[in-house]
Amino acid sequence: MLNHFKRLTPSQATLLLIAATALLRLLSANSVGLSVDEAHYALYGLHPDWSYFDHPPLIGWLQALALLFGDSNLALRVLPITLFACTGWVLYRVTLTLFPHETPWLGFTGVALLYSGAMLQLVGLAMLPDTPLLLLGLLVLRVLHGIVVQGRVRWWLWLGVLLGLAALSKYTAITLLATVVLALTLGKQWRQLRSPWPWLAVLVAFVLIFPILYWNYRHDWLSFAYQLHHGAGKPHWEWKRFLASEGAQLLAYGPGLFVFGLIALAAGLRRWRERGVWLCLALALPVLLLFGWGGGFEMTLPHWTALGWAGLTPLIAYWLHRHWQLRWVRIGIGSAMVYSVAVIALIFSEFLSPWLPFNDNGNPLRDLYGWEQAAQRAGQLRAQMGAEQGESAPLLFTGNWTYASRLAWYARPSTVQVTDTRYDQFDLWFGSPQNGARGILVLWPDQRAQPATGGAGQFTACELRDSLPVSSHGHLLSTFSFYACHGFRN
Repeated sequence: MLNHFKRLTPSQATLLLIAATALLRLLSANSVGLSVDEAHYALYGLHPDWSYFDHPPLIGWLQALALLFGDSNLALRVLPITLFACTGWVLYRVTLTLFPHETPWLGFTGVALLYSGAMLQLVGLAMLPDTPLLLLGLLVLRVLHGIVVQGRVRWWLWLGVLLGLAALSKYTAITLLATVVLALTLGKQWRQLRSPWPWLAVLVAFVLIFPILYWNYRHDWLSFAYQLHHGAGKPHWEWKRFLASEGAQLLAYGPGLFVFGLIALAAGLRRWRERGVWLCLALALPVLLLFGWGGGFEMTLPHWTALGWAGLTPLIAYWLHRHWQLRWVRIGIGSAMVYSVAVIALIFSEFLSPWLPFNDNGNPLRDLYGWEQAAQRAGQLRAQMGAEQGESAPLLFTGNWTYASRLAWYARPSTVQVTDTRYDQFDLWFGSPQNGARGILVLWPDQRAQPATGGAGQFTACELRDSLPVSSHGHLLSTFSFYACHGFRN
């Protein structure tokens, strides 16, 4: 068996790695419930539209496609697993294209680095806007190489298509515009702007993003206003927030990507005249700088920088192969791989069969459990309340959109309204609570105190009807509380 593996070519070894990790994610796909974001985007798929409050429409269109084949947790995760497998293969080919004179094992090293990030393994399991964006961003890198080397019309047309699709994936795809500008500048390609083809690419991209513009036009530019406010964060930049954001990046991506990524980035800035180097920098730097600096204003969530680390992996692989003779490099990367394998094995083993002895209410994955049972119980209580006299039909309520995403998905097609004051996608789908509304208020994770009543944005009265403890291996994960509430006040 060992001799067989030794005879593998780089491409075969890469495909084996991609297939093995895809199988791991596939085996885990039906083991746990949907996360808050997954459920939210699954609801996108149930409500196809030109665009949505907090994200462009591609994620919803992809989920609508997945729902044609089923609505199980597995059915909704097959597509992101497939997309991430494609991302791995595209990265392999892009790495060889950027550094054609290096060993072909460079491509395998790049994919191994990408797959060593626990955060990226999770992005490859759950359908997030970052999942298609990773694939599209790496394809943009390949197309920019073609533009710089050949400048043919087809490369410009592909650039327009990819930029348009990336914009349909996530608003932070705007960093790809900086990537294009950097690539044209460092590649001294501004003369190509004299031809009509770059402007044709702009036209293609603009046509593709028309759904975003049309939806926002019809909804008073809600998405753009939300993103500008959301990106503003706190009024003052703080080292504490910045370091916390970077620490989260280190834990989520592991030292193989984070530490050696920063080393390769610094080395790349000194060797920026090499085409493969500056193309990687052009993709990675806009993302890492945007969210690195932004982490001082608002905590940067780990998956926001996924495209930046993915763009840096060919450069990390290049640096490692150039410095592999150094003992500290071999020890460092070996330790990094041990860390990554341990973290990934821990997470996915917990998905497959929870075994870690967390204290009651201490399991960090507890929000993945119990929502389907809670939705069923809430529906039963709502039906019982419907048999009672009242001026309006009872609805389901919860405190914010994160709870509403899981509750609405598992209680579909029931209406779920959110009682907070933020106007968001749930107000567009299900409406805002009206004066006099009544129904079942679902609280989570272990809120035992009576909900506040009598004020604006609250019910006049609430009565505890039931509670649902969720346990695993003898330990309490969380408790759902169900209140019968009357007389909502705006």
